[in-house]
Amino acid sequence: MLSKISILLTNHQLTLKDISQKNDLREQDLKNAFHEKPNNWSSSVLSALSSSLNMRPGDLLELLDPVYSLKINDSNQMIQGIYIEDPEIYEQVRFVIESEHLEGWQPDEEDVLRLLDEAINPSSELQTEINQIWGEEDE
Repeated sequence: MLSKISILLTNHQLTLKDISQKNDLREQDLKNAFHEKPNNWSSSVLSALSSSLNMRPGDLLELLDPVYSLKINDSNQMIQGIYIEDPEIYEQVRFVIESEHLEGWQPDEEDVLRLLDEAINPSSELQTEINQIWGEEDE
């Protein structure tokens, strides 16, 4: 978390000292907050940072700790913004992602690309493992 907020402050040419003086907060309280999740920040810390950055508190929280969302667009054959041309491979990748998502996995674009690559160019080792699981002979 420290890096995201540090980048924001640097981009706005702000220091913790500036924010603490302007908002009557201890600089150490701001430093301590950066080692916690933004949702755990006190209202005074969140208010001081968001007002110094000219942002609404909710927008700052979303920027620092975005809410995950699985984006599947069947009509465009896209998962997490990645287009999958082949309809059969799209369905295969979608099935894996949806199944694992139900178990708590939060795939990003890179994960979709990895799955897509494995679907297009399956590794022989993985195929052997799958065949063993299903009790099939190696082909």
